[in-house]
Amino acid sequence: MSAITADGAPDVLLVEFELARLDLAAATAALRHKDTPAARAEIANCRARIDGILDSWNAGVRVPL
Repeated sequence: MSAITADGAPDVLLVEFELARLDLAAATAALRHKDTPAARAEIANCRARIDGILDSWNAGVRVPL
């Protein structure tokens, strides 16, 4: 993930999340096509990216309820 500044943090995180989501969808499709250790590792990598993005969101962005 790229460095995040306070000014554009929510927008940057949303873009990063969208890219990670698309990568996860592609990795899931590849796994459905052929179940290999590499395909499973790519899914784990994508999920780890998404977890990191969500952690950053929770740490820095406060949304009023």
